[in-house]
Formats: sequence, C-alpha cells, structure tokens
Amino acid sequence: MLNKIIGTTGTRILNAFFALVILYLMANYIGSNGMGVIAIILLDITIIQLVIDLVAGSALIYFASRTNLGQLLFPAYFWIGFVVTLFYFLFKLTTAWFPSLTALAVPEGYSTHILSLALLSGLMVTHYNLLLGKERIKTYNILFTIQISAMLLVFIYQLFVMKNTNVDAYLSGLYFGYGLAAIGGFFAVVFKSGGMEISGWRATTRKVLKYGMVTQMANILNIGNNRISFYVIRYFLGLSVLGIYNAGIQLTEGLRVIGQSIAVVQFSTISNTNEAEYARTLTIRLMKVSVLLTAMALLILLIIPEHIYSLLLTKDFSGVKPVIIALSPGVMALAINNIFSHYFSGMGNPKINLHAKITGLVFTVVLLFILIPAFGIIGAAITASVSYMATVIHQYIVFEKQTKTRFAEWMPVTEDFRAFKSIVQTALKNPNKKNSDEQ
Repeated sequence: MLNKIIGTTGTRILNAFFALVILYLMANYIGSNGMGVIAIILLDITIIQLVIDLVAGSALIYFASRTNLGQLLFPAYFWIGFVVTLFYFLFKLTTAWFPSLTALAVPEGYSTHILSLALLSGLMVTHYNLLLGKERIKTYNILFTIQISAMLLVFIYQLFVMKNTNVDAYLSGLYFGYGLAAIGGFFAVVFKSGGMEISGWRATTRKVLKYGMVTQMANILNIGNNRISFYVIRYFLGLSVLGIYNAGIQLTEGLRVIGQSIAVVQFSTISNTNEAEYARTLTIRLMKVSVLLTAMALLILLIIPEHIYSLLLTKDFSGVKPVIIALSPGVMALAINNIFSHYFSGMGNPKINLHAKITGLVFTVVLLFILIPAFGIIGAAITASVSYMATVIHQYIVFEKQTKTRFAEWMPVTEDFRAFKSIVQTALKNPNKKNSDEQ
C-alpha cells in the first residue's frame, strides 16, 4: 500500500514541479494574455473529456477488475470518436448561430487544436483508468512521468530552439505528452490483458453508463465549481486578468498533488475490496495524512513574500499572492474532498458525490456574479473556497451517518503515527517487494 502511495506521490510531486517550471516559462515568455488563452483551451478540453468519461472515465477503474478489458476498450474507443465528432459539429453550429458565445468559450483559431487534444486526452485517460483498475500503479506512474516530461521538454524546445513564444509552443508540448502516453498506455493495457473478449460489450457498456452517469454528473458539477469562474472572469475582466487568476490556481492546485496521490491508491484499493470496515478505517487514516501534509505545504506557499512571486512571474502577476490567500481554505477543503469522493466512488455510491457537488454549485452560482464584479479575481477565489467547503461539509455529514464514525476518530492520535511509522519501516526494509500486478 505505502509503496504505491509513495510511488504515486513521487510522480505527482514531479508533475507539480514541472507545472511550476511551465508556469514560470509561460509567465515570462508567453505572458498573462497568452496564459488566459491557454486556460480557456484547457477548460474546453476538460469539458469534452467529461462527456467522454461517461463511457471511458473512472467507471473503468471500478469495472476493470470485474470484466474483460475488451468489453471496456471497444465501446470506449467508439465513444471517444463519437464525442469528438459531435463537438466538431457543435463548434460549427455555435459559430454560425451564436458567434458571441463561441468567441467567449472557444479562442479564435484554436477549435481544431481543442478537438485533436481532446481525442488524445480521451485515449490517454482511458488507458490510465484501466491500469488503475488493475492496480498496475507502477505502470501508470511511469506513463504519467513520460507524459509530463515530454510535455515540458517539447515546450522548452519550442521556446528556446524554435524561438516560438506564443500559445502554439505550449500546445505542441501537450500534443507530444498526450500522444506518447496514449500510445504507451495502449501497449501497456494490451500487453497484460490476458486476451480480449468483445462479445457482451453492450451489457457491460450499460453497466458502465449506469455507474458512470452519476459519477460524471458529479465531475461536471465539480468542473462547474472549479472553472465556471474562468468564463465569468474573461467576460468581466478580460484574458490578461484571467491569466493572473490561473497562475494563482496553478500554484495552489499544485498542493492537491498530496491528496490526489493518496486518493488514487485509495480508490484503486477500495474498488477491489468488499470489506466496508476496512474501507472506512483506511479512509480515516489516509484523510489525516492528506490534511496534515497539505497544511504543511500550504503554509510554505503562504509565507513566501509577494515580491518573490513578482520576481518569478514578472510584475504582470503582482496580484497573485492575494489570490493564493483567498484560495487557501479551499485548498484544505479539497484535500478532504479528494479522500471522501474516492471513498464513495470506490464503495459504489457516486450519487453522494453528485449531491455534494450540487451543494457546492449552488454557492458558486450565487456568489460568482456578486463577488467577481465587486472584488474581481479575489471574489472568484473566495467563491471557490466557499464552494469547496460546502461540498466537504455535505460529504462529511453523509459519511458520519453511514459509517457511524465518531468525530473523535478524526483526531490524530499516537496510534496513527505508530501505525504509519510501522508501514514506512516495513516498506523501507522491503523496497523491492511488489505485487505482480504492479509491474
């Protein structure tokens, strides 16, 4: 267990470091306006990915250990192609009928890039989910490292060798990163598939849809809570201000690496067990670790003087520190949310996450159009934090009722640290001990 968490955390930390390097390069060479364009492009890709995930999303993690991979891959590939084609025609229609709306949501000249990258992203994420479902965490981490490394190297090549300092330089990195991970993931999945059986894919797809529909509704609401502010900021304040806000988001979201890494292994483990008490105990223990480590990392980010941020990101980003401060409560809430969400999904109860996201979205919709016009990007950050906290409170109440967990159990005790120390010592004494599925 710990070996998986350490491996995944190490990969995510590397990703967070590379993300900081990329942020530095974008701020100094592409500028706040270009970063605003990139933020919208990535959001558009994410929205398409959400639709793809109805058939090719996290539901695959749940079903990968319960059915033949061929019954999952075939409909997933078909669905990815269908969704990308659907959005192609949707872009055409909205451009003709609602040009102002399209101009706000799709940066001019980038619709083809958005669709192409969404296609690669869909294939890549499909393979990632199947690997996680088979608990092949090591293979997943290797591919993820290849993805982020290729992205950074190509971006650097574009900036310093090709002297390309526009948005296309960043997109080139995405193409290589997504492409290599998608191809590598395909061979990794097929290599240990044990044979592909397509017959029965219709029944399997119905099960995936039933499970994935609720999960993806929760994810769609999550994106609404996290990113709907991007469109509102662009509308009221412009792309340059959005670029500054996005810089603050990237800096704080780098801290999510801790909770995300722990949650990935948590979900993979819970999805492969039927022991409710084990899942409950595991969730509580991992929650404590996630919150403690996230708080320590957040403190470091908060004590960095503002002039350091301006020095690293140029004076155009001098307003990023207040954004980080306003997002801080939300960062802690997300550390908790990651663990709760993966617990409920892993236990086959994704509807709970959906209901929690609805709670958060209500706060988002109400506050966004009040706080952004009044306080600018600080208002957007406050809205995000309030939304995340509302979501977590909802999840906590449900978890407490379902599992009869006492509040005192959330308090760190000596036994927690002793148990964690014991696991660490065992892992260090047996660093090469791995399950065959991890290879």
